[in-house]
Amino acid sequence: MTEWVLHIPTWELIRFFGLLSYFMLFTGVGLGICYSMPGWTPKTKGRLYKIHSAASVSGMFLGVFHAMLLVIDTYMPFSWGELLFPFTASHSPLLNGLGTITAYGMVAIILTTDLRNKLNKKVWRAVHLCSYPTFVMALIHGMGVGTDTREGWIFLFYVFTFTAVTILLIARAFLGGKRNLAHSTGRR
Repeated sequence: MTEWVLHIPTWELIRFFGLLSYFMLFTGVGLGICYSMPGWTPKTKGRLYKIHSAASVSGMFLGVFHAMLLVIDTYMPFSWGELLFPFTASHSPLLNGLGTITAYGMVAIILTTDLRNKLNKKVWRAVHLCSYPTFVMALIHGMGVGTDTREGWIFLFYVFTFTAVTILLIARAFLGGKRNLAHSTGRR
């Protein structure tokens, strides 16, 4: 009855959903940075927020699905304990542990965003700022245990996404600095 599970191409699906989850996380982080930049019209800001939220939530669910497929994989199966408890995997415990922490980070960020109006603003902001280390952990996890990293285009994909987020953060810091300076000096 469960014979069909043995014929699912889990190894390919695990890799696909891992990369797709990472891409959606990158999209969510990148759009979140863009959203926080000054100068957007309210309509554009609303669109950015909707796409940012959809990408982030999608990335979280795809990441959880990526992990769940590891349980039924016949090539390198993981136990539920190895998935749920960081650094307990028999294969690459450090790198797979970062994947587990990434999943928990994504869940915490999404849940606290849903509860944003009920939380202290500083608490929400502190949790939301964990998006950056969560993104970096996902990158390290993917590059470290992702068997496709050896493919040139996937390696370049990781380099591009990291570079793009870094540039966006620098631009945001620069734009935020100008805005804060103008506000504190009374100039607009």
